[in-house]
Amino acid sequence: MPTGSARILATRCVMQAIYFCSGMEPDTHHYGLATAIYTHFTSPIRRYSDVIVHRLLAVCVGADPTYPALTDKQKQQQLCNNLNYRHKMAQYAQRSSVAFHTQVGGGST
Repeated sequence: MPTGSARILATRCVMQAIYFCSGMEPDTHHYGLATAIYTHFTSPIRRYSDVIVHRLLAVCVGADPTYPALTDKQKQQQLCNNLNYRHKMAQYAQRSSVAFHTQVGGGST
């Protein structure tokens, strides 16, 4: 099992996933699955982006007409841009917290 520092160095080199509206971003496909169309989501209690995917699927299959704006690609892309921004800011906050804890507590837990 890699140490904390080795894990951080290895995972930061991997291209970060981004949220985008299908058809709005050029050259987007899943390398591992070799497919142009792909979505991934988990339980909607985990992440807000998962809630959005569940809502979008419900609108698309006619199960929930509550969020018709989700079918507007421009609005979807704006939402995706906000999700990407918030995710990046959360990562920065987490890194800053770790750096602060390391400085104050000497790295011990």
